[in-house]
Amino acid sequence: MAKNPAPIVDPSPTAPPIMAGSEEYVFPPADASPQEILDLKPNTVEAATSGPDPQISPTAYVTMTKKDGTTFLAPKANVPYYEWKGYTAGAEQDIPDLSAYLADLAKQPPPAPPEEPPPAA
Repeated sequence: MAKNPAPIVDPSPTAPPIMAGSEEYVFPPADASPQEILDLKPNTVEAATSGPDPQISPTAYVTMTKKDGTTFLAPKANVPYYEWKGYTAGAEQDIPDLSAYLADLAKQPPPAPPEEPPPAA
């Protein structure tokens, strides 16, 4: 038995903890996994996390072009989804700090609007 058992529910900081008494719950022993489960492959972390697909960097972004011609940045992991929607993948770039990258973009002057043709007479 523990000297100070952990509370069942800890509603702090508004109320005292709810205790179950001085008893400590002991989980019943579990049977070993059946042999057909133990025989499943991969059965190690190394084998389960390595494979034919390379890991995608969380800082890799791709410029995607929508059907209407507008562009946006998307995480590289999302490229198959956007290609399924009919968007086109463009240049890939590594952006370690996306917030700073977007802040730098906001400081740049906006692109000049396209010139409109003169009105017909």
